[in-house]
Amino acid sequence: MYHRIAESVIRRLCLLGLATLAIAFWASNPIANAAELTVDDFKFDGPSGSHGATVEKVAENHFKISLGNAPKQPTWCNMLYFQITGNAKGNKLRVDVEFKGGDAYRFNHNSATWSYDYENWQGIRWCDPGEPSKRGDSLLFPEFTEDVVYFGAQVPISYEKLVELIGRWGKHPHVTVRVLGKSLGGRELYRLEITDPESPHARPSRWVHWIGNQHPGEHNAQWRIAGMVDWLLSDEGADCRKRSICHVVPMTSPDGPSNGWYRVNAQGVDMNRSYFAKGADSEKQAHEAYLVQKDLENLMASETPVTDAWSMHTWGGPVEPILLAGPEIGAAIGPWVEFKEILIKNDPKKLVEPLKAKETPGGSNEWNSGPHIQFGITNVLCEGSGGWTSKQDSLDAGAVLMKSIAEYYKGTKATAQDKPPVGN
Repeated sequence: MYHRIAESVIRRLCLLGLATLAIAFWASNPIANAAELTVDDFKFDGPSGSHGATVEKVAENHFKISLGNAPKQPTWCNMLYFQITGNAKGNKLRVDVEFKGGDAYRFNHNSATWSYDYENWQGIRWCDPGEPSKRGDSLLFPEFTEDVVYFGAQVPISYEKLVELIGRWGKHPHVTVRVLGKSLGGRELYRLEITDPESPHARPSRWVHWIGNQHPGEHNAQWRIAGMVDWLLSDEGADCRKRSICHVVPMTSPDGPSNGWYRVNAQGVDMNRSYFAKGADSEKQAHEAYLVQKDLENLMASETPVTDAWSMHTWGGPVEPILLAGPEIGAAIGPWVEFKEILIKNDPKKLVEPLKAKETPGGSNEWNSGPHIQFGITNVLCEGSGGWTSKQDSLDAGAVLMKSIAEYYKGTKATAQDKPPVGN
């Protein structure tokens, strides 16, 4: 009898041990313990969203997303942004993406990134980015180690994140935050004015730089602008703040990020085809473009008119500035090639292509030439970095640009007027 009791006890202990091992296995093995993803885990209407996107399940952890189109632009897809709100941990994921409206401004023509916290982003490659004849493409995500995941084009920056940055910058005593009005979606349009109010130089004698972003989906350009602001507000930028006034419009279409709009506002207007060189027009012009251009015109009519206007964008390759010279180039300051040499010197990581110059402006409706046509001032089209997946590279490129602008625009306008002209 004692023998049978012993066998029973041993058998129960063995079963208990197996159960303990099983529990330990499930606890330490995320794939075995992972809850399968469902369509309900996907969200397209967050701060970085994709209006009109739908999702359907193909197989286990395999989904198909169909994209919507931009307002009044049936052949322009909204870019893909989504959030997995839960159950991602322990799962790999395949996402097939399609847009049936056309191939213009394809959803996979720029870099893509994903993040667990919307702060630290890592790149992910599209499977077939070089085949525009295919209207679909796929993303293959590695096994996730957290439940919540964010995905977006380039390195996303939402309107809400921008407001957070402006709140931080606005605490600096040399920053004035101005609201130009509200977007059609009710979001505020901001312009930062950065200058030292205690400067020994009278305001009319200071250089005036204007920097803006037009396309809402070109986030790496927005991070580049953030890098320019960060440098300006650093100790290294203190002298520049004394000698210059910098106006920064970091996002002209603030309704864009939550909808996935790459180039447009709610009226479907390409925001870099929204400048009116004959003068801002509240009836004919895109709403937000009118607010920003009218503000620029007020600056031009003030005692501190803008010296140079920068239009920030992204295409492939490194950051690429292209200059359309105004009257100060080669006269009050050195020739444009001097600016080129300064940029090269300040760019050890080679984030910025050597500066180019052109003599003929582009379209009068473009922000990279419209101000030059209207006012005769220097205009710079600053492109590139659309394929980058590093936020820090964009911030660093912005610092290079701003540091070089400060170095090229020596002294003040008052001191520059006393110098003899030089060849350009």
